[in-house]
Amino acid sequence: MRPIEPVHLRLHLRLRSLKSRLAAWVILPSLMIFAIDLAVSYRGSEQIATLVQQQLLHGAAAMISEHLTASEGAYEISVPPAAFELLRNDFRDRVYYAIYTPDGRLVAGDGQLPPYAGEIGSESETFFLTRLRDEAVRTIAYAYVIPSSPQGESVITQVAQTLRYHEQFRDELLSSTIRRHLYLLAVTFFFLAIAFRWMLKPLVEFSDTLKARQPGSLEKLDENDAPSELEPVIHALNNYAQRLNHTLQSYEKFVADTAHHLRNSFAVIGSQVNFARRSAGVDPAQREVLAAIQKTLGKCTRVINQLLMLASLDQRKKAAAPTRKTPLAAVVASVIEELAPLGLQKDIELGVESLDENVSVAAPERLLRELLTNLVGNAILHMNKAGHVSVSLVSSGREATLTVADDGIGIPEALREKVFERFFRVDESNPDGSGLGMAIVKEICDSIEARVTLSSSAENRGLRVEVRFPQGR
Repeated sequence: MRPIEPVHLRLHLRLRSLKSRLAAWVILPSLMIFAIDLAVSYRGSEQIATLVQQQLLHGAAAMISEHLTASEGAYEISVPPAAFELLRNDFRDRVYYAIYTPDGRLVAGDGQLPPYAGEIGSESETFFLTRLRDEAVRTIAYAYVIPSSPQGESVITQVAQTLRYHEQFRDELLSSTIRRHLYLLAVTFFFLAIAFRWMLKPLVEFSDTLKARQPGSLEKLDENDAPSELEPVIHALNNYAQRLNHTLQSYEKFVADTAHHLRNSFAVIGSQVNFARRSAGVDPAQREVLAAIQKTLGKCTRVINQLLMLASLDQRKKAAAPTRKTPLAAVVASVIEELAPLGLQKDIELGVESLDENVSVAAPERLLRELLTNLVGNAILHMNKAGHVSVSLVSSGREATLTVADDGIGIPEALREKVFERFFRVDESNPDGSGLGMAIVKEICDSIEARVTLSSSAENRGLRVEVRFPQGR
């Protein structure tokens, strides 16, 4: 029984498709109707072929009977060749005839054709099937009153023909009917395929619309141009998005309020620690502990600020509005100047290789500043020795490229995609990293439709980060 299960499962999955169900409910009845019509057509073809043969047999029997004369109990006949020509065909059917008196006496013809044993009314006929010389034949028994007989004598003229042409004629009629039905089915299925595609096109477009939405987007779907069948689905999705948006707003407000309270509390604690460090009665050991506390508070404040930035980016995704362009070169110069003291403190040289003053990006200045601060700040913080960090900004065609390169330890190629995950750190032993810097960079790039890539710097050393901004919008 096990080998059958996958087939049953595949059939079940196929029937879950609306297109498959619709096709099944249209095609299966069509095939059933075709099968029923085929049986009816076979019966009709048999009846037509039989009727044609009966008419030919009747004509032959009438011709033969009309050439029969009777005189004083004797019969004379001259069988016309036209009677047999009437039954001639390409299949060389055998034709037999015999004329009997009502009492069964053979008048003329083939005596192997037995006389009809039933009752036949005057000037009437009957048809029946029998076998002659090991072959099926259709026979007419035709009761004929001889006009030349003064006593009104009658005879029974029998003409028999084999069924070769009858069967071929029937098969040709049936084949012609089947061909017409197959053509009709082919045309029907062709237009059904077009109709299915046309009918299901709104569903496909609706699916594409959902796929094209930005992650985290909770905008309402438009119900105006949607088919009536999709309106309940769209209404349900909009209602769900509205409820989810309310839940997320409550959660984000809670996180933001908590972060603000923590930041204020850390600021108060930092002020108290700073005041304690300046007190005259603090010995060196206590001063060292207070310095460590102040450093930890600074790190916690930085993490909270980064979390608030991520929350604001999530909000931006949900309600993205057109933003005016910001000159990027000025932001680069400002960030380099701001981080220069940190670079000097760690013996790291900050430099600008090229700076295109004409590059402007459709994004808020605070996001671009956060982007650069994280890229350059990460490069400085993760250099475990003296080195060099360079920034360049160039424009080419419809893109502007911001590059931040360093000659530090770099990031292994296998981990370059993972660094964009929140709280992922390449070097867990580095106490200065929070695992949020590159995640913020990726979130900012996604929100302003930019692309960020990581690679190695020259000579396969250090890290090279490239951010490509779309231009010409």
